[in-house]
Amino acid sequence: MDAYANMNARKPGLMRQGCGFCSLGELCWPEGLERSDLDRLQTMVRPVGPLAAGSVLFRTGDPFTAIYAVRSGCIKSYSIDAGGHEIVHGFHLRGEVLGFDAVYPDRHRCNAQLLEPSSFCVIPYQDIAHLSTEFQSLHDQILRLMGREFSRQLMLAEGASATQRIARFLMDMRTRLRMAGEVEYELTLPMSREDIANYLGVTPETLSRLFAKLEKSGLIDADRRHVFLADPIRLDLIAQGVN
Repeated sequence: MDAYANMNARKPGLMRQGCGFCSLGELCWPEGLERSDLDRLQTMVRPVGPLAAGSVLFRTGDPFTAIYAVRSGCIKSYSIDAGGHEIVHGFHLRGEVLGFDAVYPDRHRCNAQLLEPSSFCVIPYQDIAHLSTEFQSLHDQILRLMGREFSRQLMLAEGASATQRIARFLMDMRTRLRMAGEVEYELTLPMSREDIANYLGVTPETLSRLFAKLEKSGLIDADRRHVFLADPIRLDLIAQGVN
């Protein structure tokens, strides 16, 4: 695959670096395993990168071989509709996982591209699926990760107003960036305004008006990719649909 044809593989002993934030921590480092079982898990996981922004992790139609845990940076998953327009399905940050789109029908249904220099771990899905039959904790973790991705997609379901969707997006990014070590009220968004517009299903012009509206209301202070949440309580109420 494009992104890691010249992968920077590392020894398993170095993999603990940065794993404290990873949502696969329970999968890679579960408690209570014998040393031999832990060694089996370590040999499955291949650290890669960092790779340059613009690198492609996988493309639509590629066979499903692995899931990917982001160690640093941000990766965008997206598809192109019949009219040639980009539809962004998700932004995957440090400690998060992507690749579950291909569990069925065994081929990726979207593309994945690095938005900034990023590193990640490649985890062969068949190996984990087989091992999860032996360890219930691994099985449960995989289901939780798949469910979380599905829930995030439902969060931006049609029916919510554009203002509500952007409020949900900002509050969601606040939670996720905070887990990745960012400051709680100051967001440095790794994606462009155009990417956000394609994710929320609005035009870039509409997105600009929405940001301006939130700024005028004293809810945020935005400067390009830097967003200060001036009133997160009110913003959260809007995200929940409370006027």
